[in-house]
Amino acid sequence: MFKATLKSVAVALSVLAAIILILTAVDGAQNMTASAKNTFVKVAVVDLDGNPVHNAEVTVEEQTFFTDNNGLSPSIELKTLSNSYDPSVAEWGTVTVTVVGKGYIPTFVFNCVVFRNQTRQLTVRIYPEDASELPYVTYVESPPNDYLQHLLQTAR
Repeated sequence: MFKATLKSVAVALSVLAAIILILTAVDGAQNMTASAKNTFVKVAVVDLDGNPVHNAEVTVEEQTFFTDNNGLSPSIELKTLSNSYDPSVAEWGTVTVTVVGKGYIPTFVFNCVVFRNQTRQLTVRIYPEDASELPYVTYVESPPNDYLQHLLQTAR
C-alpha cells in the first residue's frame, strides 16, 4: 500500500511539473523575441538641408557604426526582432536607432518599423547644435498602415 501511494505521488508530481513547464513555455512565448536573420537596417543621415552627414555614429541593438562620405551606414543586421506595438505580430518588428554627429543634437528614432527578411532604408534628419539648449531630438514611428486599419476595424 505504501508503494502505491508513493507511486501516485510521483505521478502527480510529474504531471504537475509538466503542466508548469507548458505554462512557462506559453507565457515566455508571448514575450519572446524572434531571430532576425536576414533582417537589416541601413541608415542615411542628413542635415536639415538634406546634405549627407559624414562620420555620424549610428547605433542599433548595441551595434555602432559610422556613416560614410554619403551619410550612409552599412547595412546593420538585426540580431533579434521584437515588436513593441504588438508582441503577437511576427512579420515586422521595431528597433530604436540612435544617431550622434559632431556639431549635431543627438537624435533617437523609436519604434523604427522593420519587416522580417528585408532591409529597411531609414533616413534620419539631424539638427545642428545651436543656442536652443535642445538636449536631443526624438522621432517615433507609427505601425504599418495595415496594422492601424486592423485596429480601427476591431474597435468598431
